[in-house]
Amino acid sequence: MESATNFYQSLTGISFTLLGLWFGVMQFGHGEWRDDPHRHRSTLHIALHFFLPGMLGLGSLLSSPLDDGVIWRVTFAIGASIGVIESVGFIVAPHGPTGRVERALRALDPLLYALLFLVAFAPADQFALTPLQIGGIVTGVLFLSGLCYVWLAFSERAPVPAPPQPRHR
Repeated sequence: MESATNFYQSLTGISFTLLGLWFGVMQFGHGEWRDDPHRHRSTLHIALHFFLPGMLGLGSLLSSPLDDGVIWRVTFAIGASIGVIESVGFIVAPHGPTGRVERALRALDPLLYALLFLVAFAPADQFALTPLQIGGIVTGVLFLSGLCYVWLAFSERAPVPAPPQPRHR
């Protein structure tokens, strides 16, 4: 159980650090992402990939053997529910991604959150790994997919400006 604790401590710290950096980048470096409603929606979705793993990590750290994992299980069920709702909303949002990688990430999100929800109710002795360890793997994949979203956002090419229209007199 100590390895799970170490993992969640690291994940929580890194998640909240990257969340703060992401908000800083959005605030100071890329105002056009805040001005365009579709890009703004994407930046909020990316932020959730750092916020939820951080919160799930906190919930797992607050849990103890005395509470039979109730705290982490409730935290994971609530966090996973929020993630499913947000990611399905992100899938159906207009002006979605056009690239294969972006579409694959969008499709993967609700599946990962649904798996987290199921893990919250898994019996402790059902699998070779504990439910908290399985949750850690899934949460880690969610975190990594958030990093992929960030990479895609930063590697996005600037739109080509329209050629100037000739003036007619």
